[in-house]
Amino acid sequence: MTSSKYPKIKEEIIYTCKEMVNQELVYSTWGNISSKLENGFIITPSGMDYLTTTTKDLVLLDLEGNITRGNRKPSVEYQLHQELYKSRDDIEAVIHTHSTYATAFAVAYQEIPAIVEDMVQVVKGAVKIADYALPGTKELALNTVKAMGNSNAVLLPNHGVVTVGSSLSEALKASVLVERCAKTYIFSNMIGKPNPLPEAEIKKLKEMYNNYGQTTK
Repeated sequence: MTSSKYPKIKEEIIYTCKEMVNQELVYSTWGNISSKLENGFIITPSGMDYLTTTTKDLVLLDLEGNITRGNRKPSVEYQLHQELYKSRDDIEAVIHTHSTYATAFAVAYQEIPAIVEDMVQVVKGAVKIADYALPGTKELALNTVKAMGNSNAVLLPNHGVVTVGSSLSEALKASVLVERCAKTYIFSNMIGKPNPLPEAEIKKLKEMYNNYGQTTK
């Protein structure tokens, strides 16, 4: 962990907390956020309202789940974050939300199909659903890793949504997009039959997005 990076990431987490509330992805104390550092990750505290949480309340854990800095109890879902970071080198941030429309799919044990091109770009395809396990358990963490695979989002049965990204902003983008796509799919069912993107088109879109955006010089 570098001393210069630690304060900046803490500020980014607090900003993301407020944005999750503003985007109606969470309410009160539910859900959690973390960001990876060289020797561990910073995570939100357990049972504290996002609108009153400050940088002093955040907790630093190593990748074995031990508290190395902070006076608060970390989120009960710290193992979920821990296992995701250990599973993939490209994951730099993890966000767990209880957003309404996406959670409806989680309650119905139904994945969210890839219905729009930006979902393929950000999420990498459909949002699959993990096997059920009790909140805060190692079993839930491992089930989440398995269902996530190389994707950037997964549904937790009777629970909510987990998204990951190369930064907090990317993980938040995925959370917002998953919720919007879940809402779009539900609404499209009201006016007709939804038509998810075929696998062949998803593959083509993934290839297209390898060169998407501006080139950094």
